[in-house]
Amino acid sequence: MERNNQIAQILRQDMNPILVVTQDHFQTLQWLRNNNILRPTYYCCRIQCHIVEDNTRLDGQEFRCVNRACRRRYSIRIHTLWNNFRRIPLVLLVRLIFYYFVGEFSAARAARLLNDAGLQITARSVRRLYSDVRRMVLNHIQRTFFSGLLRGTIEIDEALFTHRPGPGRRGLRQIWAIGLVERASGLAFVFVVPDRTSATINGLIRRYTLRGSLIIHDGWHGYSRIPQPWRHINVNNNENYTTSQVEGLWGQLRARIRNMYSAGVVEGNIEEVLTEVLWRRNNDFEGQNQLESLMDILRLRI
Repeated sequence: MERNNQIAQILRQDMNPILVVTQDHFQTLQWLRNNNILRPTYYCCRIQCHIVEDNTRLDGQEFRCVNRACRRRYSIRIHTLWNNFRRIPLVLLVRLIFYYFVGEFSAARAARLLNDAGLQITARSVRRLYSDVRRMVLNHIQRTFFSGLLRGTIEIDEALFTHRPGPGRRGLRQIWAIGLVERASGLAFVFVVPDRTSATINGLIRRYTLRGSLIIHDGWHGYSRIPQPWRHINVNNNENYTTSQVEGLWGQLRARIRNMYSAGVVEGNIEEVLTEVLWRRNNDFEGQNQLESLMDILRLRI
């Protein structure tokens, strides 16, 4: 609890809205519970546990079973993202996610700014936190957003992304991604794929676009066997059509990746990173607040 008080004194200097509600440890707890991001209750032995003050814990509180034969204790972070980072104060975690992550600060930059302010945290811990948040964004997108269908006129294109094969290993590898953009709304889907063959492309079209939609492409031979009833147009053969929206999509995604991941993208998380920047881009197009969108995602239990 002493560390929580020291952190609160340092962080009170910034008046950003999300920082205002997290100036104090217990104020942060209340904000998390009010927004259902932290569990307000927990059940053990089919009985609702009590919230008990415990200054020996970093959070200052714990869930305690009221059954005298049990009396088990549980962290107030149980079954949430926060439970994976029990040694880091909640105030710091909340700010890292809702201020630095939403603000598109890279992990290295966020750690540097916090350390300059007198808060000790490693870039490795921030990267691990960001990775967990990206994984939740990926799961949310797969369950909700990708369950819908693009319709009308749809632009399709493929792009090659370069990534590091892993920590401590030299060299670069390449991976393909296929993007689809719905012209009317500007919404986009992006998928990491093993190849760009007709079978892969047609599988994505069947799964994620409405039957009968018009597919516009750049003439790559993988698009030559798009099945009926989908229609398709090669822009090289028709000057009235372009694939400017989907080509612009790649520029937007690459720019955001360079901004947030200056150290490079590792093979194991390239799908998470692409989905994250796609989520940011689509939120912009839909006029949705990224903070509110991220709060909805973090309300999901782990």
